[in-house]
Amino acid sequence: MGCRSRPKPSHPLRGPRRGRGPGESMSYDELARPGGTFKMAFVAALALECSSLRRLRPRPPGWLILQSGPGPACAARGAAEAIAGGAQVLVSWGLAGGLSAALVPGAIVLPRRIVSQSGESWHADAGWHSRFESAIGTTHESGALLSVPAALESPAAKHAAAAATGAVAVDMESAAVAAAAASGGVPFLALRVVVDGVGDALPASSERWIDEHGHTRFAAAVSAAVNLRQWRVLLTLAKRYRAARSTLDRVARALAARDLAAADAARLPAGS
Repeated sequence: MGCRSRPKPSHPLRGPRRGRGPGESMSYDELARPGGTFKMAFVAALALECSSLRRLRPRPPGWLILQSGPGPACAARGAAEAIAGGAQVLVSWGLAGGLSAALVPGAIVLPRRIVSQSGESWHADAGWHSRFESAIGTTHESGALLSVPAALESPAAKHAAAAATGAVAVDMESAAVAAAAASGGVPFLALRVVVDGVGDALPASSERWIDEHGHTRFAAAVSAAVNLRQWRVLLTLAKRYRAARSTLDRVARALAARDLAAADAARLPAGS
């Protein structure tokens, strides 16, 4: 399902408002400096991924949280709009699937390199990667992150992807955000937390549970829940989500405590 453009903001000192009406796939939080220049944009596909940032009190000044909707097309459009709005750093934020047996649900992935299914590759900005690494202050994986157009639902698909690319984790958006950042000359990095391990199967058609805006389709989720054959998979996945969201919340608090988007940091050039 394709992404749709969002309405323009009505206030000159605020970023694009959180979309609620039909036809809005992008969802911005209104954190912009006077003049409309965003400092740091976190691009996340899903509402549940954004929630770890939105719940922060107080939230660091200059953080822009963009809920793009799932998939590379939505992520690319969201990243491009963030850059057009003045974002100085792009962060691909959220959850990922594990491709390595060493990565259990809740493991942090701060990749130095993003690879696409077609073989393209992008490197995380070294300076911002180092600052995030210092702020996290805990064990994490820096191996390559694979970005694919559709979810890898079976262990066999995950093992095959790992063997073909050498990646340790997989998502659907980071390559699109990285490509947009490269085109716009903006520093980029990704931070992901593993939700499903390499040996975990995803429920059939689980992508249908999320709409194009990144919100849960409750009817589809309930329909899956009443399918007795999927209960075990669903219960396992629910436990995995709790572990991953707990880690994502903790990482968000750690980053906020360092105020990485402070004015002096935002002025640093890429790779500094």
